[in-house]
Amino acid sequence: MTKSKVAFITHTNRFSWLAMIGLFFGFGLLAAVPGIAYSKDWQDVFSPYAGWYLLYCLIVAVILATLTSWQKYRTFDKPLRALSAAAEKVAGGDYSVYLQPVHRPEKYDYLDAMFANFNTMVAELNSIETLRGDFVANVSHEFKRPLAIIKSYTETLQQGDLDAATRADYLKTIDTAATDLAELVANILRLNKLETQVTEPKRVPFDLVEQLTQVIFAHDPTLEAHQLDLDVDMPERLAMIGDPELLKVVWNNLLANAIKFTPDRGQIRLTVTQHSKHVTVSISDSGAGMDKQTQTHMFQKFFQGDSSHKAMGNGLGLAMVAQILKLVHGQIEVASVVDHGSIFTVRLPR
Repeated sequence: MTKSKVAFITHTNRFSWLAMIGLFFGFGLLAAVPGIAYSKDWQDVFSPYAGWYLLYCLIVAVILATLTSWQKYRTFDKPLRALSAAAEKVAGGDYSVYLQPVHRPEKYDYLDAMFANFNTMVAELNSIETLRGDFVANVSHEFKRPLAIIKSYTETLQQGDLDAATRADYLKTIDTAATDLAELVANILRLNKLETQVTEPKRVPFDLVEQLTQVIFAHDPTLEAHQLDLDVDMPERLAMIGDPELLKVVWNNLLANAIKFTPDRGQIRLTVTQHSKHVTVSISDSGAGMDKQTQTHMFQKFFQGDSSHKAMGNGLGLAMVAQILKLVHGQIEVASVVDHGSIFTVRLPR
């Protein structure tokens, strides 16, 4: 993070001796008022005891002014100096800053609340900076593979001793890598749009069963290519109100995920159950399953627990599913056992 150009004032001397002297004379005059008011005549003011009286007033004024200035410095100036110095460190990219509360918990005031909010802000900035670094590293890594393929096969195609069949295979490989790269860019942009979306999702009536049927038909060639048995259990129609475009992304990713991790001649089951206030859509497979650690990180960007299927995706599908369900107030549950498949259950309000 680049250093901010905002100027933070950290060396302002709020504990001013000039201000203390002003308070000193002010309290001195204030202390002299009773003596003047209750004297028998003006000559009493200049009696032999007037000097002692003025000295007394001066001592009282000094004590009061010193206590006031010290209290002001301790409870206001010093904490604000610490806040200003901490803000300057954060602007310079140091997110290890932490401000201690000024008072004990039972005596918290607005300064303590300000410090607590500042600490929360710094923690969030640190988290965002860490995620940004990881995101950039992951994006760079994901871009390297298709770009390396394109570059390598392009250089090979420039040689003149290739036969037509080999040249055609190389061109097909380049086309596949370019398609993967375009899909990666599209998913990154789509996920960024979902994360920064400030408007509410659409609320229009649609038929969930019809939408799921369209998704199944779109994946039918892949199902046939891997000889997968898809068992469907859902009503003839199911009217809902929601955002069909966003939900279609959810079904496409979950079904594609089940197909990817299910071996040839395996089984996938899609079940739709309607309730009075919600609908559940369950997609199960007889694939490799996941361990607990994989399940913990499966909705993170670019995370792929099974490296053997890394070439078949970019680790953004489930991240988009989680973000979309968050936007539409849905929930997702995952049950998985290694070598026994996985079950993804989505619950949506009707």
